[in-house]
Amino acid sequence: MYACVCFSVTEEEIAEEIANGAHSEDAIGDRCGAGTSCGTCVERLGCLLDQAQRNGMIAARLAACPVPCSPALNLHGDAPCPALV
Repeated sequence: MYACVCFSVTEEEIAEEIANGAHSEDAIGDRCGAGTSCGTCVERLGCLLDQAQRNGMIAARLAACPVPCSPALNLHGDAPCPALV
């Protein structure tokens, strides 16, 4: 799906830019142009940045969890994974 139609930038391309160090809407715009024309997508870029930050925080918590669990199920047996609570 396109995140920025002005420059035909997809959400996947935005995710790559974030993974490569773009941590603001301006940084994304500097790298691929998204958000630098009409500005309609700037809010969406912010949402994608927030989502990437949350996913990174969840991944870090899962990696630090002393009891291995399935991220797909987020469970330790029948209890919720403490890393995600």
